[in-house]
Amino acid sequence: MPYLSVVIPAYNEEKRLPKTLESVYAYLKSTDYSFEIVVVDDGSHDGTVDMVQEFAKHSDEGTVRLVSYAPNQGKGFAVRTGMLAARGDYLLINDADGSSPIEEVARLLEGLKPDNRVVIGSRAKEDPTAKVNALFYRKYIGNTFNLIVQSLLLPGIRDTQCGFKLFESKAAQHIFSVARLNGYAFDVELLYIARIHGYKIREVAINWNNAEGSKVNVLTDSPRMLLEVLGITIGAWIGTYKKRQ
Repeated sequence: MPYLSVVIPAYNEEKRLPKTLESVYAYLKSTDYSFEIVVVDDGSHDGTVDMVQEFAKHSDEGTVRLVSYAPNQGKGFAVRTGMLAARGDYLLINDADGSSPIEEVARLLEGLKPDNRVVIGSRAKEDPTAKVNALFYRKYIGNTFNLIVQSLLLPGIRDTQCGFKLFESKAAQHIFSVARLNGYAFDVELLYIARIHGYKIREVAINWNNAEGSKVNVLTDSPRMLLEVLGITIGAWIGTYKKRQ
């Protein structure tokens, strides 16, 4: 069983994923961690699958795995599939664009405590040792979205949407087996499930850089995410998530 599993959801990422895979693999090889990288191909139409398979051929046996299916189901589905398939003691969600440098996993691992089994990277928590390079309009929209999320579901969590989150394996199996959202608001659902099921969440400031080619369209996806958050809120009111314990 590996110490760390890195789960990378990918949809049409043949251009951005190679650099991320190379950096993740090289960093983990330089550590003392036993590891696996699980790439989840979410019904890509480009050369993502071929690229991952070729990368795996030139990697140590068993360190790079591909999970692939069709048709495209959404990022939430891809992350959930990968996390439930991962075998590590600790499971890290890492975006294919590499906006969160893999070296930042050290900050998250340091944040683990015996009673603290979910640690999330944050672009909003102030820390002089962490630098965030984000586009102004995306930062503004993200802050507005987070204010809504805090008021409805997750008070005290400043950044639910950073795609860099670490889970202890048993907590991950529990949380992701309850989760059901496939859209971009899946992060909110995961953290809400974690909180109501008694898992303490620690938010840690990390370095983060805006990456070109984002799949999120702020004009069309933001309203959808808001509707999904409202759906989670309604589910919270009627006890949907508690009933699935």
